[in-house]
Amino acid sequence: MVQGEGVPPAGQTVSTTAELFERAVREHSRRLLAVARGIAGNRASAEDVVQQALLNLYRHRDRYDWREPAGLMRRAVVNEALRLLRQPRMTAVAEEHPDRPDSPVAGMIDRETVARVRQAIDRLPDHFRAALVLCEYENMAYVQIAEVLGASIPQVKTWLHRGRRQLARMLAEFDAAADKVETRRPNVGRRS
Repeated sequence: MVQGEGVPPAGQTVSTTAELFERAVREHSRRLLAVARGIAGNRASAEDVVQQALLNLYRHRDRYDWREPAGLMRRAVVNEALRLLRQPRMTAVAEEHPDRPDSPVAGMIDRETVARVRQAIDRLPDHFRAALVLCEYENMAYVQIAEVLGASIPQVKTWLHRGRRQLARMLAEFDAAADKVETRRPNVGRRS
């Protein structure tokens, strides 16, 4: 997809390239944010990832064919998210949960479950996390994941298998810890 430096792809003028880029950003930014959030972990980092990836693409927008930009944009976001993960971690920003649960207790349980799953995903190695996000949240095929991550299909399958196994183990530890806490609680407020 990369074209010559400063020369728009065949059939694209400089003005149509800018228009196609803007339309691509409007159409794909929500999906790109979801990919970045799944890999980077928290909302602030995900927004930074998407912004930086789009800025990089904008700087070199004349190099690419913007008529079908989804793969290019997704690859740029994944690369930026992985680059960010290699840097030292910053303090975590609290997650926002716009959905309203049926009851306050259900909301607490949902938030706690989501937080535990995200913590477990954050503890996975970067390549496992990226493969899982692309597979589970983006519903991408192994071939597409391999292309986006620059890996072989067998390597992607291995990462997914090991990532799922580690994630299941971490979540099982969470369930076991929750069961222990539940059995230790005294029966307060119950009448005999």
